[in-house]
Amino acid sequence: MIMSYNVLNEPWFESPFFYQLLRKKKASSFLKKIAISMHENGYATFNLNIKNELIDSVNKDISDALKKGVIKKNPKIYHYNKFPRIVEAWKFSKNVTKLALNIKLKQILTFLYDSRPLPFSTINFIGGTEQPMHSDYIHFGSLPHKYLAGAWIALEDIHEKNGPLSVISGSHKFPLIDYQDLKLSKPSDMSNLEKNYRIYEKFIKNIIHVKKCKLKKLKIKKGEIIIWAANLLHGGTRMINKKLTRKSQVVHFHFNKGQLFYNPGFSDPKKGVYVERKLDIVRR
Repeated sequence: MIMSYNVLNEPWFESPFFYQLLRKKKASSFLKKIAISMHENGYATFNLNIKNELIDSVNKDISDALKKGVIKKNPKIYHYNKFPRIVEAWKFSKNVTKLALNIKLKQILTFLYDSRPLPFSTINFIGGTEQPMHSDYIHFGSLPHKYLAGAWIALEDIHEKNGPLSVISGSHKFPLIDYQDLKLSKPSDMSNLEKNYRIYEKFIKNIIHVKKCKLKKLKIKKGEIIIWAANLLHGGTRMINKKLTRKSQVVHFHFNKGQLFYNPGFSDPKKGVYVERKLDIVRR
């Protein structure tokens, strides 16, 4: 039974036979604890014991780049307040790169996905995003499905007032959603994509309401990390004090078991149309 299921090629921690598979794994109690949390909740939090000096250097690099105006930002459709979402800072900051390529993190992800992690798409945040709940899978698709993970590192203490990340535990087990499920046409440009994405956001909000899902705010300390599965619903909570910062860094990972990485925004999986994404892999 386990072998026939694995032909589907989903990550093993997503399998309904997870506990049978886990018993066969030779791994530390730390790794098994993370795997159980990923299977049951869709996310895990832990401490990578990152040195304060590295975190402070990342924050300084981002601050200096902002002052010089040499940053690249996410498209406007993904901004929900005044704080910029700074993408690909690893291209000008060796410290951002070092944080994204943390060896312990890559070892954990290798265990979870039984595959080599391919880090891409870093985003550095100055403040909370206040972004509505969403799944990263609406942005980054793979074949086989679900070979995607997010890793979010706190670069300062994250608490109630500065907009902590929120998640819906167990939502990674919800069905995968693409725009065609919402009867939306493949967009021709970013303006049409924005219209589709706003409809998607409302759809997710309705799902949360109908299922009576509970949002969990993840208040973590500087240097701690949250990793999540491909389809986990997550978002930014309201910043109670908008004068505060909420410095953090996220890096996304595909995995080398993926035979195709695609952009769901401009694809039509129902018709077998995939717009391939060439990964800009984080490198030293």
